[in-house]
Amino acid sequence: MNQKTLINALIQAKSKEQVIMKNIFLILSGTLFIALVANLKIVLPFTPIPITGGTFAIILVGLTYGKKLAPATLLSYIVAGSVGLPVFAGYRGGIPFFSPSGGYLIGYFFAALICGYFADKGWTKSYYKTIFVIILANIAIYTFGLIQLSFFIGNKNVFMAGLYPFIPGDIIKMTMVTLILPTIWKFVREN
Repeated sequence: MNQKTLINALIQAKSKEQVIMKNIFLILSGTLFIALVANLKIVLPFTPIPITGGTFAIILVGLTYGKKLAPATLLSYIVAGSVGLPVFAGYRGGIPFFSPSGGYLIGYFFAALICGYFADKGWTKSYYKTIFVIILANIAIYTFGLIQLSFFIGNKNVFMAGLYPFIPGDIIKMTMVTLILPTIWKFVREN
């Protein structure tokens, strides 16, 4: 049993069938969690990209689920939205990859991979390592997001429209995740 990821420490499965059912449940519930939290948004008048809870949800799922379940959950979320389910910010669905915010969704997937990889290495047990992983995940999100956004608004304003307004919110979200995960690990180790 892999006790390096928080989800495996919290929800244990013994048989192969239990593992399969647990994984299906976690992917579906993680997809729903991301969809609900991604729809918490603040629209800014000077950018086509809203501030959403999506990055918080994706990073939390990534750091909790590990390198297999986190990307599978993100893929489930993206597929659900792509087939028209209203899971993306603003309760939108449809193929998002050709919009100004499409690159951020691609970045979400890579952020989940990064978070999951380091979660499997046990990094979510440490406040400092958790912060490091969250910064890497945010770099992935912004790299893909800013590249795509630049096709719509040009390079001149891309940082002003797609990065700078979101830094304060990201710091708050990073702080929340950093406080949540190692604290839960501490509780799990004590019990």
